[in-house]
Amino acid sequence: MEQSRVSRRGFVAAGLSLPILAGTRTPALAGVAQGAGTGPAIPEAAPPTVLPAVQRFEAGAVAKELVPATRIVLHPASARDLRPAAEVLAEELVTEGHLTRAPRVAVSRNSRPHDIVLRLGEVDQAEHSEAYSIVTDEAVTVTSPTAVGVFWGTRTLVQVLRSGLPAGRIVDWPALSERSLLLDLGRKHFTPDWIKALIREMSFLKMNALQLHISEGLGFRVECETHPEIVSAEHLTKAEVREILAFAQKYHVHVNVDVDTPGHMDHILSFHPEYQLVLANGTRHSGFLDFSKPDARRLVHEIVSEMCDLFDGPVFHFGGDEFFPAPWQGTGPDVVSDRTAPQLVQYARDVTGNSSATAHDGYEFYMNELADVVRSKGKTARMFNDDVYPGEGVNRVDPRTQVDVWIRWNSAKPNAGQYVTAGHEVINSNGDYLYFILTSEGLGTGPYKNPRGIYERWTSRTFMGAAGSAGEYHLPEHAPVFGAHLSVWCDSPSSMGQDEVARLLQEWLQVFAQQTWGSPKPAETLEEFRARVVEQVGTAPAARLRD
Repeated sequence: MEQSRVSRRGFVAAGLSLPILAGTRTPALAGVAQGAGTGPAIPEAAPPTVLPAVQRFEAGAVAKELVPATRIVLHPASARDLRPAAEVLAEELVTEGHLTRAPRVAVSRNSRPHDIVLRLGEVDQAEHSEAYSIVTDEAVTVTSPTAVGVFWGTRTLVQVLRSGLPAGRIVDWPALSERSLLLDLGRKHFTPDWIKALIREMSFLKMNALQLHISEGLGFRVECETHPEIVSAEHLTKAEVREILAFAQKYHVHVNVDVDTPGHMDHILSFHPEYQLVLANGTRHSGFLDFSKPDARRLVHEIVSEMCDLFDGPVFHFGGDEFFPAPWQGTGPDVVSDRTAPQLVQYARDVTGNSSATAHDGYEFYMNELADVVRSKGKTARMFNDDVYPGEGVNRVDPRTQVDVWIRWNSAKPNAGQYVTAGHEVINSNGDYLYFILTSEGLGTGPYKNPRGIYERWTSRTFMGAAGSAGEYHLPEHAPVFGAHLSVWCDSPSSMGQDEVARLLQEWLQVFAQQTWGSPKPAETLEEFRARVVEQVGTAPAARLRD
């Protein structure tokens, strides 16, 4: 495939899906191409410019260079685990212009000057499995207790080589275990190559999870053999999914999947109208599942089970959002309640054996049943927080289910701290900051729903306090937060093409990566961040999308 240079502002070239840094690149260090020897001793080195910024840098006195004889060296005990990272790095050193041909990947207990050594071993932050160190002395040595940590070290190495490798020692680790992006495939089809380019860019920024929202009111976008009737015309085949998964594994990005239920099911239920929820007054909700029907539950279980088997990510997200009315929808005869949906109340009383059970208790039972299906497949269950009410009713959402906290309609609703107290791991997906929305007028707007809001105001502990940017809730420091994710929602899928999505999303990814890594911010304002960091670091290296 022909390569083309593109702007640093987006990770996709028109029609190519190849993110490449534009313009002339500064050599790794003076004399690299000429094979110069060890550089002069220097008294101090400036902190490296990296995105996200590193947690700690200790200046050293020996500057190193890459030379034609540079090797990537793996210790025999860890060679198998680290060879994929070494091969990616070797390719990038050529595409970045630092070497004219790929360095040899050697398995050895010994290194030479100018080598790059990748090794498994302990670093200072031993409690962080993704922690790594980079030490510049006789060789450049990247160390981590895990293969993923070593790979993040190579991402830092690629970035700092663009402006010159600083002498000294980097020790780095993330604040959050999951740094993720949700991509709404259900409404808008994205091509496999586009998704791979996104994965590579996420990995460059040390984001480690991509959630594919494959089912929505407008479509179901992955091949499904148990129910082929639900698959949209534009979709990913299973072969394409497996290709994406293999690519993502190479770049240490987990690909999780979600099938939204019992709401947002318009597309699936258009083929099974007999499972649509019909209220007491005859109102038919085309997107709501009547989970009181055994065959309706069986339909969802079959789809979820097949997608669990296909996707290798550790998490399965089964939605749960916007089934019961939001406060502004009132309590009329056309919204779901105990009065309007007596079949859901009866279902709840049947499954709980409690005559006081409500439709909401039935909903919780349904979600717990789905969570059991997911866990039987070896995955962690996750759902949106809309109708998770700890301590209320005769039933409860299983605390083993992670809660994806995107909304808090008002102060009467539970806050993120209450979910933690109830035993749930929480994910921050604050809808007032982290929602990139395709609307009929282009990219959705809001006072803080933009890169400036994310970089200058939002933190991983900033949850919604009241919807519509009407308040914030800050999770106390003693309460753990597992992760956070951006969300790309394609409410109006035709409003922009996938290349425009990539161009506009680029800066969102960059500021989000900085905030979720949790290292000291390299600049106070977005403008300073752009000038000091983004323009120097650029975007992910060019690489083949197909091996």
